Amino acid sequence: MKKLLSVFLVLAVACTLVVPAFATSTPTQKEEVVYGILNPDGSVENIYVVNSFEGGLITDYGNYSEVSNMTTSEKLIQNGDTIKIKTSADRFYYQGTPEAQVLPWDIVIKYKLDEKEIAASKLAGKDGALVITVSTKKNKNANPVFYENYMLQVSLALDAEKCTDIVSPKATLANAGKNKVIAHTIMPGENANITVKANVQDFSWEGIEITALPLFMPIEAPDADNLTDDMTSLADAVSALNDGVEELSEGIEKTCSGADKLVSGSADFASGLSELGDNAEELREGSLQIKAALNNIAKMMGEESDAGDLSDFSDLAELPAGLRQLAGGLNEIIGSMQALKEGYAGAYSALDKAIAGVPDADIDPSGLYAAVYGNQKKSAVLDQLMEYYKAAKTVKGTYAATKQAFAFVEGSLDAMSDSIGTIAGALSGVADEIEQSLSGAGLAEQTHQLKDGLSQLSANYDQFHAGLDGYLNGVKSLGSGYSELHEGIETLAGGIEELDTGGKDLSEGTNELNDEVADLPDTIQVEIDELVKQYDKSGFVPVSFVSDKNTNVTAVQFVLKTAPIELPEAPQDTEAMPVKLTFWQKILKLFGLWEQTAGS
Repeated sequence: MKKLLSVFLVLAVACTLVVPAFATSTPTQKEEVVYGILNPDGSVENIYVVNSFEGGLITDYGNYSEVSNMTTSEKLIQNGDTIKIKTSADRFYYQGTPEAQVLPWDIVIKYKLDEKEIAASKLAGKDGALVITVSTKKNKNANPVFYENYMLQVSLALDAEKCTDIVSPKATLANAGKNKVIAHTIMPGENANITVKANVQDFSWEGIEITALPLFMPIEAPDADNLTDDMTSLADAVSALNDGVEELSEGIEKTCSGADKLVSGSADFASGLSELGDNAEELREGSLQIKAALNNIAKMMGEESDAGDLSDFSDLAELPAGLRQLAGGLNEIIGSMQALKEGYAGAYSALDKAIAGVPDADIDPSGLYAAVYGNQKKSAVLDQLMEYYKAAKTVKGTYAATKQAFAFVEGSLDAMSDSIGTIAGALSGVADEIEQSLSGAGLAEQTHQLKDGLSQLSANYDQFHAGLDGYLNGVKSLGSGYSELHEGIETLAGGIEELDTGGKDLSEGTNELNDEVADLPDTIQVEIDELVKQYDKSGFVPVSFVSDKNTNVTAVQFVLKTAPIELPEAPQDTEAMPVKLTFWQKILKLFGLWEQTAGS
C-alpha cells in the first residue's frame, strides 16, 4: 500500500511540473525558412518549415503533423501546437511539417512542345520547340500579408548545350557554367505570367526555383521639382494652345459665315452667266440681222446711186430704232453684271477676311501627346483634334493658292461690262447719226455721205459681229466653266462648315485638356507618392508563417523548388551505407540535391 501511494505521489508531482511547462508562455525569438517541394505543374507536394533559435530554453508554436530535431539528439516536447525544448547548442534548428500544406501564392506551370500541351512527366528526352509558362497569383486561402509584402524571385536554369534560342520577355538572363539562368522578379501584391521559349534537344532540367523575401528596401520619393516645373511649362503651353484654338474656332466660324455669303454670291453670278449664255443666241441673231440690214441698205443705196435715185429712205428710217433696241438690251446686261459684281465683291471680301482670321501659328503636338500618354481615350481625342488642325491649315493654304483666281473674277466682270458698254454706245451713236442725216438740209449731199458711211459701217460691222460672236462664245464658255468653279466653291463651303464643327470640337477638347493638364504637376506628385507608398515596405514587421502565437519572429523567407525533369537512372548494384547527416546535408536532402553514396 505504501508503495502504491509513493507511485501516486510521484505521478502527482510530475503532473504539477508538466502542466506549467505547457501553459501559454512568451514565444522565443526565432527565424523561419519555409521550404516547399512543388510538383512540375506548380502544385504543392510537401512543405517543411525550418525554425532556428539561439540555444537555451525554447518555446515555439505551430500546428505540425511531425517535428524533428536537426541539431542535437535532445527530444522535442510537442503538446498540441506548443513545441518546447531546452538545449545546450549555441544555435538550434528543428524542422516541422505543417498540417496545412498551403502557400501564400497559387502557382501554375504549363508546358507546350511544338505548340501542343504536354505533361511534364513526358518531357524527359524530348526534342522540339518548348514553351514553359509560370503564373502566380494570390492564394485566397492563405494569410495575405506575404502576398502583399513579399517579392518573388523566379529562376529557371536551362542547359545551354541542349537548349538554344532562349527567349523570355522582361527576364534577366545570365550564364552559370553551361547553364543559362532566366530570372524574373515579381513585386509585392502583383500577379505574374512568365513565358520561357527555347528549342530543346534531349530535354532535361533541374526545375524551377522560387524564393520569396520581404521587400526591405526603403524608397525615397525622388525630387520631382524639375519634373513638376516641366509639367507646369506644359500646362502653360496647353493653356496658350487652348487660347489659340479658341481664336482659331472663332476665325473658322467667321470663315464659315463668309463662305455662305460666297456661295450665295457665286450662285447669283453663275445664274447671271447662265442668263447671258441663254441670251447669247438672241444677241447673236440680232447682230446678224443688223449686219444683213446694213449690207442690204449699203447695197440698195449703191444700186440707187448708180441709177441716180436716192429718194426712198423708208427702210433706212427704221434702222435707228433697231439699233437703239439692241443698245438697250446690252445696257440691261451691263446693269445685271454690275449687280452681280457688287454681290461677288461683298462675298469675296467676307471670305478673304474670314480665312485671314485663321491663325498662322504652327502647333507642335509632341508635348500634348506626352501629357496624355497611356490614356487611349485622350490620345484618340487628340488625334481627332490634330486632324481638324491639319484641315484648317490645308484650307488656308488652298485659299492662298487660289486667291488670285477669285480676285481675277471681279476684274473680268469690269472688262466685260466695259466692252459691252462700248458696243452699246457705238450702236446708239450710229442711230443718232442716221436720224440726223435723214432730217437735215442738203439731203442729197448728206445722202452721199450717209451712203459712204453706211458702206463703211457695213464693212466694219462684219468685224464687229465677228468680235461679238467671239465675245458671246467666251461668255458661254465662261458660264460653262464657272459652273464647275461654283461647285468647287460649294464644296469648299461644305468643307469649311465641317471645319467649323471640328473647330468647335477642337476648342472643347483643348478646354478639357487644359482643365486636366492644369492640375498635372500636383497629380504627378500624388502619383509618385502613391507609387512610393506601394513599394516601400520598410515598415513591414515579419509575422510567422505557421502560427499567429509566434510574436517574436525576426525573419521569414520562402524557398520553393519543383521536382526535376530527368531520364530515369539505371539502378545501382551497391547499397549505400547509411551515414549521419549534417544539418546542411539534411537541407540538401530535403530539396533532392544530396545523394547518399557508398563511402560517403
